[in-house]
Amino acid sequence: MEIKRYIALIWRWAWIIILGVIVASGTAFLVSKNTTPVYRAEARFLIDEAPGAGSSNEYSQILTEQRLAQTYVQIMSTNKVMEETISRLELPLTVNQLKSKITVNAPQETQILEISVEDTDAARAANIANTIGQVFIEQNLTRESQRYAEPIANWEKRITEIGDEIEDLDRQISALEGVETPEEIAALSRLETQRNEARLRYTEAFNELNDLQVSQIQESNNIQPIEPAALPTSPIRPRTMSNTLLAAAVGGMLALGIIFLIEYLDDTVKTPDQVMEDTGLSTLGAIAFIKGEQPGDRIITHIRPRDPVSEAYRVLRTNLSFSAIDKELQDVLITSSSPGEGKSTTVANLAAVLAQAGKKVIVVDADLRRPVQHKIFGLPNNQGLTTALLDQKTAVISHIQSTPIRGLQVMCSGPIPPNPAELLNSQRMSQVLAELREVADVIVYDTPPALTVADASILAPQVDGTMLVIDTGNTRRDTFIQAVQRLQKTSSNMFGVVMNRLRPGRSGYYYDYYYYYYHYYGAYEQDNRKRTKNGSGKRPNWLAGLIKR
Repeated sequence: MEIKRYIALIWRWAWIIILGVIVASGTAFLVSKNTTPVYRAEARFLIDEAPGAGSSNEYSQILTEQRLAQTYVQIMSTNKVMEETISRLELPLTVNQLKSKITVNAPQETQILEISVEDTDAARAANIANTIGQVFIEQNLTRESQRYAEPIANWEKRITEIGDEIEDLDRQISALEGVETPEEIAALSRLETQRNEARLRYTEAFNELNDLQVSQIQESNNIQPIEPAALPTSPIRPRTMSNTLLAAAVGGMLALGIIFLIEYLDDTVKTPDQVMEDTGLSTLGAIAFIKGEQPGDRIITHIRPRDPVSEAYRVLRTNLSFSAIDKELQDVLITSSSPGEGKSTTVANLAAVLAQAGKKVIVVDADLRRPVQHKIFGLPNNQGLTTALLDQKTAVISHIQSTPIRGLQVMCSGPIPPNPAELLNSQRMSQVLAELREVADVIVYDTPPALTVADASILAPQVDGTMLVIDTGNTRRDTFIQAVQRLQKTSSNMFGVVMNRLRPGRSGYYYDYYYYYYHYYGAYEQDNRKRTKNGSGKRPNWLAGLIKR
């Protein structure tokens, strides 16, 4: 039953959910359509680590690679790289503005650098990503070469000096060729020895320079582009469809939350379960809202006896008869917790269906403050209960008026007295009640609301039982509970509750119960009359079979 109640609740407030979905999705759609699209371009680069830079320890090697990748990630976002990129592309951006468009990432357990650029211009996003990578590669090569620049320059200078020395020795030796004197021969030999030594030094210097160059190549890390940024064809945001669908879901959930919040904060009586939970009373009947501008239109059981609302009053009559178990029901008092809940209409229609069942019924308008029964039945109010109470010589039956409904009579309130409570609590009132019981099978009393004045509490102990009328969905639970407690303190016999003014859209078992009667008693006959009037009373056999189902 709980799941069914929640489904009925959602169905009743479905318009709020639909409105929330439409407003949220429509707003998201308009905002997405009016937002400037943003494109994303991505470029990937490979870190070609130097062969001699590795470690023999595998764990140390992994840590080294991770540190190197994260170092390159930080270097790519430096101002030097940004400034060079802005200069080459002549971008109308500051360094900070360019940084806000760029994301550099190094996926774990890889030697790949990813440069992601977001911009409102697709071509510019791709150019920025590729240029940043190129600038970084060039600056990285410059940094790597600077580590060996000074020793290489020193050895190159040493080789140049030794080469100059060898050339000088070659010129001196050439000048001494063909000499014959011992002194000249000795000098020539000495020069050749010096040249050989210089050549050895030259060879050693050349080998050292070569070793440095090889070490530079082995220990320098290289960055290579493996996937240049391509021109993006579609924007990454706004995603109009995704945003619209997500907003629709959020709007629906928000509306659903509002519905449950409203339902949680709503402390009105809406279901028979609430009546039973709060007071332990059973619900004797469920009456739908009766349309009509004039008071006389409220006697629907007389005007439209086959209306589903009239059938609901007959159900109330049956349930009321079962409430009086110890003795046959002779008089019942009907009241409400607050004004305007439909108790007088309930009195009139209940009395009508009791009279239609062959009972001799008298309606007593005991509301001596705001009487209504004379308006409902269209009777003069110059005599009634107050005249019967004051005129002890005339029989009570002489103050009763007949109605167009067979078996139903009404004792109007009569002139409104200044002291209604004292009149109702008088000994004369008890005599009037006794005389009425002698001339009627059932007496139905209409009294003021139980919480407004004490009139209902005064009369309730003097009748067989009391029924309380509630305006479904409007009567507050605490007000209803207080009214029941006040009546129970007077030792009155509480028959039960009438749930009045059920409206379309209200959830609950009794609302469905009412509509069962509507379809069974009302809609079928109305459809028959319409079809007969329109000349379409005949149906195909297969259609008639479906309708019966």
